[in-house]
Amino acid sequence: MAAAPDPDRGLADIGFSWDPERRIFVRSESVPLADLGLDQRALAYSRLASLSAVVPEDGEGGIVLFDLETTGLQRGAGTVPFLYGWGKVEVDHLQVEQWLLPQLGEELPLVEAALDGLRSAGLLVTYNGSSYDLPLLRARTVMTGADRAWPAPPHLDLLPVVRRLFRHRLERCTLRAAEVELLHRNRRGDVPGREAPERFWEYLRTGETAQLAAVVRHNREDVVSLIRLLDRLAGHLEMDAPHPSDWLSLGRFAESRGRLGDADRSYRSAELLSPPPLDRAGALRRARLLRRRGRADEAFEAWSAIWRRWEDPEAAEAMCVDLEHRRGDLGSALELARSALPEAPVGWDQRFARRIWRLEARVGGRAAPGTAGPNVAGPARPWAAWLPGGPSYEAWLALRRRPGATRERRLSTAG
Repeated sequence: MAAAPDPDRGLADIGFSWDPERRIFVRSESVPLADLGLDQRALAYSRLASLSAVVPEDGEGGIVLFDLETTGLQRGAGTVPFLYGWGKVEVDHLQVEQWLLPQLGEELPLVEAALDGLRSAGLLVTYNGSSYDLPLLRARTVMTGADRAWPAPPHLDLLPVVRRLFRHRLERCTLRAAEVELLHRNRRGDVPGREAPERFWEYLRTGETAQLAAVVRHNREDVVSLIRLLDRLAGHLEMDAPHPSDWLSLGRFAESRGRLGDADRSYRSAELLSPPPLDRAGALRRARLLRRRGRADEAFEAWSAIWRRWEDPEAAEAMCVDLEHRRGDLGSALELARSALPEAPVGWDQRFARRIWRLEARVGGRAAPGTAGPNVAGPARPWAAWLPGGPSYEAWLALRRRPGATRERRLSTAG
């Protein structure tokens, strides 16, 4: 095996220079925000706060972007970050820095500098950093014995945000997929991230930097994509007319952030504008939200609309509960339950059977539940008469098979 290359051999050819203060090789670049199609005001914390509660009201350290390239794709003890990508927003430009590990065994200065970099962040932005980059760096802090306390800056991981807002129309939620589908950018000549480890090992074996240069460009594009994606996600929450299929995810995101009024409007838009099955899911989530907010009359109207349009069993059950317990209209509740039973999918049919049994008793059509009788399983399960062997089972089958009723049991789509 060839001897390991001299640490400084060839690195100047790919833009790296020695930083004697930090004792690391650094590649620096200043990118005007205007060249990225961004505006300084678009990156204000007041705008980004809509994405997550972790965004501070004011961050003295500014926005810091972070991405690692490593010697493996796992987080085991043998996986070492060899390229650190940083981006820091400074007034009207993005300052990009990349730090390279040219020789295994000389990792400590990089780790110490990285901990200082994290500590200086007003808001740290990553893509899957919660699951990969930060746990790996923390492991390397222990492995190298770095004499630094672990920093805890506010951390916004964009991967969970992308999943919440776009997983319904992204085949995969990788950074590359987000670039193509959301930013409409397709890298040319880029190497996949999975090739980075082998290219680094090749550099260590031969000292040739040509293949390593492609990894450096890949890492640089990852960092720049983070700032573009950050702006894109914040802008998505501000859109008056997003893609029709996005209304449901926008409603769910708003609800998770406690913006219930926005969630209500988004769910309503999903019901009216989104394609199936998102329209039905949006209508169901809106009705549930109205019920939780105590707006009973509006919720009943929403459930009624769902029942008329889709004959959804959840809507029928919610209306039965309202009719029986809030309005005291037992007859209407019983009639609705009987109408819902023939169309009920598996699981829901027995729920409506039990409800019909109990409501019939309450309106005087049969002995009250709990009264033992022939072929009845006893007080604990008075609805057992609606099951095979019970006295009313044949009537139940006849009801389900009445002319005009479908016998197909369909699974409902809950939102």
